[in-house]
Amino acid sequence: MRTKCVTISVITALVCASPIVARIQPYAGNPFYWEYGGRPVLLVGGSDRDNLFQWAGEGTKLTDHLDLLASCGGNYVRCTMSSREYTSEGFRWDVLPYPFAKAGGRYDLRRWNDEYWNKLSTFLSETCKRGIIVQIELWDRWNESGDSTKPGNGWYDSPWNPNNNVNYEWSDSPLLKPGKTDFYNLFHYAALKSHPVLLPLQQRFVRKIIDTVIDGGFDNVIYQIDNESGIGDESLEPDPYWAHFARQYARSKGSGELYVCTQRRFHSPTPYKTKTFRDWNNPEVRVPILNAAFNYCDISQNNGTVGQTHYDNLLWFRSKVRQYGPRPINNVKAYHFNWSIGGDFHKRTPGTDAEAGARLWRAVFAGAASFRFHRRTYFRRSGILDGIGLSALARQYLRSMRLFLKIVNLFSMEPRNDLLSGRSDDEAYCLAGHGRQYAVFFSGCADRSVVLNLADGSGELRLRWLDVAQSRWSDGDRTVRSDTCTLHSPGPGHWVAVLQSSEASR
Repeated sequence: MRTKCVTISVITALVCASPIVARIQPYAGNPFYWEYGGRPVLLVGGSDRDNLFQWAGEGTKLTDHLDLLASCGGNYVRCTMSSREYTSEGFRWDVLPYPFAKAGGRYDLRRWNDEYWNKLSTFLSETCKRGIIVQIELWDRWNESGDSTKPGNGWYDSPWNPNNNVNYEWSDSPLLKPGKTDFYNLFHYAALKSHPVLLPLQQRFVRKIIDTVIDGGFDNVIYQIDNESGIGDESLEPDPYWAHFARQYARSKGSGELYVCTQRRFHSPTPYKTKTFRDWNNPEVRVPILNAAFNYCDISQNNGTVGQTHYDNLLWFRSKVRQYGPRPINNVKAYHFNWSIGGDFHKRTPGTDAEAGARLWRAVFAGAASFRFHRRTYFRRSGILDGIGLSALARQYLRSMRLFLKIVNLFSMEPRNDLLSGRSDDEAYCLAGHGRQYAVFFSGCADRSVVLNLADGSGELRLRWLDVAQSRWSDGDRTVRSDTCTLHSPGPGHWVAVLQSSEASR
């Protein structure tokens, strides 16, 4: 089957001749990264909502947002299959369409709502045209948690709530109890219990999502089981169940491999041995890497940590992934607020714009495969922003990252802070590639000066500086010929030094 996608971004400016070759998949030359259109690609982006597909049909709202993303070099968005609306008063679940049609005022879980699925198809088509990769979340816990008796939460309005559908009553589904659920509704235990009523309907919903992608010929989709998962025991079920189910179903359709991850919460009340992230006995860390159900990783919940810890956590995680087989490590959510691993969500603290941007650069310099700025939500308590979305600030960082990627071969580089001396915590981060290219990101901390060891360098290197705040290369490139080079960022804030041999810069 020939893909419908004709990509037009600078990264994927190829007409896909074969869906197997063209589609998003781990890069054969370095499986820590993705490739798309037959070329390695770093996924970076930002968006102002999680369920972007729900904007389809609202004039040019969706296409304007995607065009804005592409214009600043972005190529990556998140897509929760949810019906949660963002309003100035807070979240609402009674506004947007759901997957199912209604019969007599209640949902029929065996009949599809064409409006919902047409929105998804349109969204996938528009992202594919622009070479934008979509990370779909099959389930969103916020849609199935809350109180079935009180308006203002996902579970009250959910079609899966027995009050709202014609397919089963409370008595038919003993996993479900009227009233308040915790964040991890027992509805999701149906996969573990092989529940005869709930599970077949859940399977039908997941198959429909996969059908929409595969039958539509869309080659720009990867999958995540759910948002902030955490139900189940230390096996982290039911996420592996759904990963196996999705991959097996895709194979049964003859489409080849499907790429699926689980995004761990890394916070109470999920199962953990300790509150220390860098602990291999923590199932939140160990199971997603070891369980064969998953074939890439997502470490988004690390993006509430700050400074050196943020980088160290990702680098440590990457070292564990390397031991068990390199694969992409994604960051589909990056926050503006600060939320330490193991911390209480209600005790998170306001972040800064500088730290939000530094997280992008630290993640890339630690070898991450993707990074997306989380949506902006202005109705949170004073001083707390979820993320910077696709704001002017986010676009600035994306433009600067795209300038950086145009001149370096990121996919042949490795994190190499060992090459830096005179470095303070969180001051500077280094990438290096075969002695032919080096990059050092300066966060603006300490004295903004480090010594870079170039003993393995290929003779003469050209040094240039990227001003991240202005998204431009500064004047005054110079040549470096010695075994060491003292780098001092030209000004405060975020700067990137790039040193390349003439061979690397061709």
